[in-house]
Amino acid sequence: MKYEHEILKLRLPGLLPKRQVHSSTAFLNDSIHYAFQTYLSANALPIFKNCVICFTQIYDQSLGLTRVRDYDNIEFKQLIDTIGAFVLHDDSGTCCDTHYSTRLGNQDYTLVHIMEKQRFPDWLKETE
Repeated sequence: MKYEHEILKLRLPGLLPKRQVHSSTAFLNDSIHYAFQTYLSANALPIFKNCVICFTQIYDQSLGLTRVRDYDNIEFKQLIDTIGAFVLHDDSGTCCDTHYSTRLGNQDYTLVHIMEKQRFPDWLKETE
């Protein structure tokens, strides 16, 4: 977890779990909850009031494209709820937008970026 340039960045190892795997979801959310508690014990984070949460799925390109899943097959909702308890004013559509993208890389991982909406267009240009 890192907060710089008004953007909160989380890097999660591996892919987010499928909806059917409840124990993996609990493990992921428990780990994120612990990471936030630990980080906040020594650092301050803002409460995002009008934000965009960006999820980027990175897939190991050497393992083939058939592994790339639909966004609705990935458990983002519980992740937003866990993160939201620490840094979101509200996760309703009036306060929070979401952006999803997929990239190929050398390993599997998920990036989560949270920023105020006015920062999003510049961030998007920087990441393309």
